[in-house]
Amino acid sequence: MNTARTKSNPMIMVSLIVALLLLIAAIVYSSSKPATGPKVIHLSSGEWAPYSGESLPQKGIASVIVTSVFEQMGYRVDLQFMPWSIAQSKAELSQQDSQIRGTYPYIKTAERENHFYFSEPIIDVPNGIFFHLKHTPQAANISEPSELQNYAVITLAGYEYTPRLGQYIPNNTCNFKDTLQGFEILDANQNWILISEKKLIQRQLVEVASSAEAKRLKLTERVLQVKQVNPFHYNQIDPQHSQPLYAYQSSEQQFHSGSELIENSNLIVTPDVASKTAIKSNQPTVCQMPINTALIWLAYTSKPKVFIESQQVGETLLTQSMPTLSAKIGFAKYVDYVPHSVMFSKNNPNNLSLRNQFNQVLDNLKSNPQAYDSLLTQVANEIDMADSVKLVSTGGSALVEGQRYDPQSNRCSPTEVFTFPKGSKALVRQWPEIFLNNARILTQQKVIASVLNGPLASKTTLYCFEPTAVQLQ
Repeated sequence: MNTARTKSNPMIMVSLIVALLLLIAAIVYSSSKPATGPKVIHLSSGEWAPYSGESLPQKGIASVIVTSVFEQMGYRVDLQFMPWSIAQSKAELSQQDSQIRGTYPYIKTAERENHFYFSEPIIDVPNGIFFHLKHTPQAANISEPSELQNYAVITLAGYEYTPRLGQYIPNNTCNFKDTLQGFEILDANQNWILISEKKLIQRQLVEVASSAEAKRLKLTERVLQVKQVNPFHYNQIDPQHSQPLYAYQSSEQQFHSGSELIENSNLIVTPDVASKTAIKSNQPTVCQMPINTALIWLAYTSKPKVFIESQQVGETLLTQSMPTLSAKIGFAKYVDYVPHSVMFSKNNPNNLSLRNQFNQVLDNLKSNPQAYDSLLTQVANEIDMADSVKLVSTGGSALVEGQRYDPQSNRCSPTEVFTFPKGSKALVRQWPEIFLNNARILTQQKVIASVLNGPLASKTTLYCFEPTAVQLQ
């Protein structure tokens, strides 16, 4: 039997070898080529619910705007949460794109502009003037910034105020550490006393009272009314102190003894006392000031006290962290809308062009108000829903009754009764005292809440519900 032998074609073999080499080259090239995808940008922020927060839906209202803009620029955002002072310092010191390039949300100030490029405002935050319903009920009627000259603002470390309000606050202040402590001081209604080694003479009071700062703040008469505490024993401050100490207070304060004064006041000490005295105090603040500056602060804080903070931040903190205090705090009619921005460090040479591109995309987003407002509304609703309770009924009814609540009179109206579908979501603004303590006499026995869904949904209208009508999610 004959068999035919097939001869291989040299051209075919060459073609196969070339194809194989091309395939290998393509595999090697693709494996060595960097993976494509969005560039990563590192940002920092702090806890300031509902605007920014690690556990908030979409990281907060401000975060959703910032993230949306950077995503349109082709970036993936790596957002790192940390204390505010660290967030700012890390952003300021960064010089490379691999480090933190921006931080938010911040108010623009002249000092910050020395170190940062500011974006256009990402959001306007409504700041409220909070007051204590018992200590300063008259503050409810504040409707203009100029009326703030009749009050002393409890100030926080690192907090910036707009010129509209800042003009009624001293240039040098004794600050509390955070919003939580600010509300506690508002509730305690504590004043300040000044401790010094020097005995004040009338001529010094007159000089301070006639200073530009005292006149700007309309404190002339109050400075002249500062008086020495008698009797006052300096060993109440430090038994080891060898020099006599003198204590001064505003004439508005009434104490029966030096010991009562120490127990019920915050302390201002002059540098001479601070350098020689081991001050031991359980008071919230021991502040060091030169004597003339201290006299201004002493006179200023003798006025009725208020506290300035974002309305939503304050309400969120009171409801979630300080429910017992929430029923004691109100806020004035006046609202100060404050623009907040992203800050880009001037130490990174690439940040100016980054800021400019950010502004361009942000302007495009804001040019479509419907899209911009939709982003804000969506995340705000998600945050509210995450914190909401469910309305439930008793006796098998499909409806839950609620009375209209009047914040000014702090009362529920029995003549204005509304019904809501069972299962509606509500955001609690005040918890009843029966949930908070064992007081026998209760001034507030209802749950005060806004309804988030259904035909009567409104974040601004409040209703009173029976405690049995709400159920935690």
